[in-house]
Amino acid sequence: MTPIHAIQISRAYFEKLAASSGLTLQLKEKDRTRKRNRAKTILRLQKNLKHLKIDKGEILFNKGDDADGLFIVEEGKIEVFVDSKKVFCAHPGDLVGEHSLVMARPRNTTARCTMSDGCVVLEMKARDFYELYNSSSQIKNSLREVCYRREFQKALVKKTNKEFPDVQDLRQVFDAADLDKSGVLLIDEVTDILKSFDPSMTEEEIKDTVISLDLDNSGRISFDEFKIIFGMNEARAASI
Repeated sequence: MTPIHAIQISRAYFEKLAASSGLTLQLKEKDRTRKRNRAKTILRLQKNLKHLKIDKGEILFNKGDDADGLFIVEEGKIEVFVDSKKVFCAHPGDLVGEHSLVMARPRNTTARCTMSDGCVVLEMKARDFYELYNSSSQIKNSLREVCYRREFQKALVKKTNKEFPDVQDLRQVFDAADLDKSGVLLIDEVTDILKSFDPSMTEEEIKDTVISLDLDNSGRISFDEFKIIFGMNEARAASI
């Protein structure tokens, strides 16, 4: 509609520039985030969701509980803990409790409302979840990615005995997982971290965890990938 000045660059030059600047990894993570958010939105639009109002300090579920559903935060803030150490904080639109349905295990964390005015969550029963989960490979893959990335977070909290940090402390956490000090996380190192948290994790689940973290499909996780995935503010942390 108006005169413009534009510069055209070749695909090869763009890919070279993106690779050297880390832009490729950021774009890949942005695309994954879009797919995860779409999957969560679709869950929230389903029928038969039950509204639950819980007060500040009230427990949504405890570690060891059997699970018959997951929860979508509607109002307030739900904090998720491993042995009293916070792993992440779920804000409106975020899921909590997906682990037990995706991995078919009892709860391995405790979730509590921490908002002064209380919290409102939408409960989705397991039967409704599985109907949707099994109807679309894209939805399934996105929700599995959320689950497995969170499992790695939980395992890191367990190993360091510290709450999952802000971006300034990510290098310290990454180095704690980098057992051979090579500067990257190899499959064996990810396996050790996950098994120390949950010895029952299968080879397939561990492989899926690595895939969820491996943005460049190299078979290992660099600190750049780790920082792009986990180096976000609290309001986005549960959207991994």
